[in-house]
Amino acid sequence: MSTTPHSHRILSVRVHNAPYDLMLAAALEAAASTAPAFTTYSHFHILLDARTQPWMRDVLDHASLNVADGIAVRAVLRFRGATRLATVNATDFHHHLLDHCLRERRRVYLLGGSAAAAGRLPAILAARYPGCAVRTHDGSIRAEDSTVIDDIRVFSPDVLFLGLGSPLQFEWLARNLERAGVPLTVAAGNFLEFLAGTRPRAPRWMQASRLEWLHRLAVEPSRLWRRYLLGAPRFFYHALSDRKK
Repeated sequence: MSTTPHSHRILSVRVHNAPYDLMLAAALEAAASTAPAFTTYSHFHILLDARTQPWMRDVLDHASLNVADGIAVRAVLRFRGATRLATVNATDFHHHLLDHCLRERRRVYLLGGSAAAAGRLPAILAARYPGCAVRTHDGSIRAEDSTVIDDIRVFSPDVLFLGLGSPLQFEWLARNLERAGVPLTVAAGNFLEFLAGTRPRAPRWMQASRLEWLHRLAVEPSRLWRRYLLGAPRFFYHALSDRKK
């Protein structure tokens, strides 16, 4: 079976949709390449930002894997006639990838999230994966900060999970991918907060019903209401008005 997931273009950005096992294989294959590789994910808000930010679109388009994330993105793919779409969630994919890396005794650096999350994660992961090699650093950095690059290089991880949020994590990739020299960097958004338990995920039934977005809106209404109530219709308008993109 090929380890290259099928790709589509939405708003001129390449996105990948495939079952978790195929995406995991693609990420690990990228990690084995000679040059530093990275994976990203794209939900509708990221794609909207990339539509007007050429540098961000370029970063996403050069990812070894850009996971098509969220119900809105899958709805556009389905409307365009894409078949055999896998129901995937970027956070769940990151769980699969981290679990595989730590079970395989790979060295993992976790950069991002709050100071509380960074402080809790070593103990949480040591309890689940005794003897694992993990180092954390919170996300209160700028993309141009060099101190954290030095710390990454000293630790020499096999995989770097980057939880800086958008667009900072993409700016960090553009500036630092080669400098950090990590075989695989994973842009992971809020994943580290979910992993640490400092930000709650939706209940299982909401995840299964594709209503995780509604839970996030309920938890952070002042920050997210514009994104979902105004941004989602704008995304559908642009994504469907020109089917070539």
